[in-house]
Amino acid sequence: MVKTGFRFISPLVVTLLVAVLIPFSNLSAKNLGDYQLGDKLEEDIVATTKMSFVDAAATQADRDKEAQRVPVIFRYFTNAPDELDARFRQAVEKTHENFLRAVNKSFGHRTLSAEELGSFKFQSLAMLFQKQNDSFPISTNRAALWAGGNDDKAYQDSLAAVLRQAMSVVIHPEPMPQKFRIGATVRMIPVSNANEMVSEKEASKTSWNFSRTNFVSMAIAQRNLINAFPREERDVANFLSNLLEPNCAVDEAVTQKLRDRRTADVWSVCNYEPGQIVAHRGDIVDQKIKTAIDHLKEKAVVGQLQDLQAKQQVAVGELQQWVAENKAKGTQTQTHVLWVVAVLAVVVLILAVATWQLARRKQPETMLPIVAGAEAGDWQQRALVAEKRTENLQNAARAGLLAHLSQWFSRLMTQRLLSQRRMLLETHDNAASEMAALEARLQKVQAPLQVRLAAYEHRIAELEKELAVRGEENRELLKAKIETMRKQLEAERGKNRVAFN
Repeated sequence: MVKTGFRFISPLVVTLLVAVLIPFSNLSAKNLGDYQLGDKLEEDIVATTKMSFVDAAATQADRDKEAQRVPVIFRYFTNAPDELDARFRQAVEKTHENFLRAVNKSFGHRTLSAEELGSFKFQSLAMLFQKQNDSFPISTNRAALWAGGNDDKAYQDSLAAVLRQAMSVVIHPEPMPQKFRIGATVRMIPVSNANEMVSEKEASKTSWNFSRTNFVSMAIAQRNLINAFPREERDVANFLSNLLEPNCAVDEAVTQKLRDRRTADVWSVCNYEPGQIVAHRGDIVDQKIKTAIDHLKEKAVVGQLQDLQAKQQVAVGELQQWVAENKAKGTQTQTHVLWVVAVLAVVVLILAVATWQLARRKQPETMLPIVAGAEAGDWQQRALVAEKRTENLQNAARAGLLAHLSQWFSRLMTQRLLSQRRMLLETHDNAASEMAALEARLQKVQAPLQVRLAAYEHRIAELEKELAVRGEENRELLKAKIETMRKQLEAERGKNRVAFN
């Protein structure tokens, strides 16, 4: 008994446990739309239909790799040595003029004699000018040459030659742009000055490849220039090194255009067949998995819209079939009524003909014997009265029969017409009730359709926001996708509107 009891109780307990645990298992699973970037997948993501989408991260990586094949474009300033020479000579001339003005203020004239040059006053003036001067530095010997009337042109030319030698190498700016990593070679575009801009077409025609090893940084160029002077002229060397400037610059706009043109056709497309696993349980949702989930959501919305459209088409088909059936029934009823009217008309016509024939029938000759005299006249008179009475009775009977037949046919016709009218009213009521039921069904179908269409429009809005946020690489693809979804949505609305009407 105990074993039998457990035999019957165990399936019941198992059933109750399954019924209790199934809702909790359903609650633990997430919907596809609930996953965000960085979430951990609680189940495998499987492709329900064939789908293809662009992996943004992989596409960006491939484009960055391909972009490195395009050398960085530099604009080389061909007039940089001349501009540097002009700045140097302007600084020397300014210092020379300021020093002679100080000499004139102190001694009353600009050119000093040998005795004045050797005086303590001149030595003090030269040392004070060196401390106050912030331009080209001059030593005491250089100050004596200038005060003695020697402009020392040869020395200026020698310094200018050193500067031109320092500017003969390509000095790149510092720091370099972060997004443009310098490769083994670069491409140089000669321009007259730093403000001159070039187009992409001009760059492809006038540029030439340049090895990265021939570049010199600003710090190295200044150090090389300082080392070219002896220690006693270190002040002049420092002044000249500060005059140095980069004679090239990265043309970011042209470089970016050339790289964009090179990488415009680079896409990393993910293709999945129905039933293929897109992501496994436990994976972290990245941009690729999030894009796949969004595509699955879009496919699901499109499928639901197609199902709703199919249901609407079925409902419209049922409505058309019902209208056709009612039309056929109405035609059949009208035909039946016409036949009944025709039969009644024929019967009435036959009765009218029969009545007319009876009215034209000749009166019968008398069969009474001929009696002579007064008795014969009386008998004949009585016979005539009797025959006339009989004829009157026959006419009355005939008239009563016709009235009775006319009344009977009228009542029969009225009953038939009432029966036909009752059938038409019942048919109309049935049609009205079926029409109301069908309209209620259409409203039930139409309500979720509006919700789905709203969800579809919301998705388009999200794609437009994503279009504004994403990089340039997915902009054209997202625009095409949004335009396709809008056309499909308008087509669905048009079909649903026509089908509903």
